[in-house]
Amino acid sequence: MTTLRSFILKEWFRFFFGAFIVLILLISVAELITGFLRSNVTPMEVIFNHFLEIPDKLKLIMPVGCLVASLFSINKLKNRNELTAIFSSGYSRKRFMTDIAIGTIVVSLSQLFISSFLEPYAISKKDILIKDGESKFKNLRSQGLMASTIGSGKMWFKSETYFFSFSTFDKSKDQLNDTSIYFYDENNFLKEKVSSKYIQFIGDAWIGTDNLSYKNLETSEFPIVVKSETLALAINETPFDFREIEADITTLNIIDLYNYIDKLQDGGINVNEYLVIFLEKFSISIVCVIFGLVAAIGAFRPNRRGNSFGKNLFGVFIFVIIYWLVNSYFIELGKSSKLDPYLACFGVPFIFGLFLVYQFIRNRKLI
Repeated sequence: MTTLRSFILKEWFRFFFGAFIVLILLISVAELITGFLRSNVTPMEVIFNHFLEIPDKLKLIMPVGCLVASLFSINKLKNRNELTAIFSSGYSRKRFMTDIAIGTIVVSLSQLFISSFLEPYAISKKDILIKDGESKFKNLRSQGLMASTIGSGKMWFKSETYFFSFSTFDKSKDQLNDTSIYFYDENNFLKEKVSSKYIQFIGDAWIGTDNLSYKNLETSEFPIVVKSETLALAINETPFDFREIEADITTLNIIDLYNYIDKLQDGGINVNEYLVIFLEKFSISIVCVIFGLVAAIGAFRPNRRGNSFGKNLFGVFIFVIIYWLVNSYFIELGKSSKLDPYLACFGVPFIFGLFLVYQFIRNRKLI
């Protein structure tokens, strides 16, 4: 039985790697040609951008690779009557499906590692490899807070007459949380510190709440401490500026991303958009298993007659198109907080998982 399992997995992975290479080449040719036609970037920048984007493209390639591997490997075994011989030898369909599942799980774990660690690492190198990459390639446009703020717990910002720190920026409320502002004079002497629970942009000014001010710090006298519920602060920046200085949350590996989301939740920030990014890494990995097993349903009908490969191929790819359209719609609903993030990421895989369960129950006598 070990020999049969090795044979089945060998055939499956052979078709998987074949599909993987073909899909990578197709995407690479299309993107490189499109990039070379652009006038605002150099050929080397196009190539660097393409390589930075490959880990992101794998979330589409890996599941489709699993689907193609199951579909074509089973079809080959059927055409050579090897599938019938395997089942006639006492090797059950349950074992056969388990072998296919093993292959998809290996790919699934690889996809999880790539999206969790390799993809963030690749994106983090964009500023090194591509000058002004965000302005030249929209696919590199940033979102979220800087990764460097995770360790210190604060983001620091410097202007001409002051510098300050804040823990989080709530863009839905135009609000900076847990702020400390340090004002200095023309001689760069610290003259005042203002700590606020949060400051919010109202009208055309920043208003601090629950403030504690330390004045006369530039003199030799004791500082004056003033408490105030609200206080207008002389800050020149607008909420737009803070959106611009936010760095790319996609540069965070899965551990830092989890800590980032946890920190935002503690600050009372709506984290649905970021939680969807986190959960999607797991849902895409699950999709690899679902696609591989859906395409393997043909193993329940090992006889070639009355079982057109073209018909199966058409049906499976229609399934894929419907899946990606519906799943993409759910993901966008989750990011816009119109749908619970868990439902947005796992709702569609759960529905198609039920389809798999139905097929197994329907063919339970064959198993």
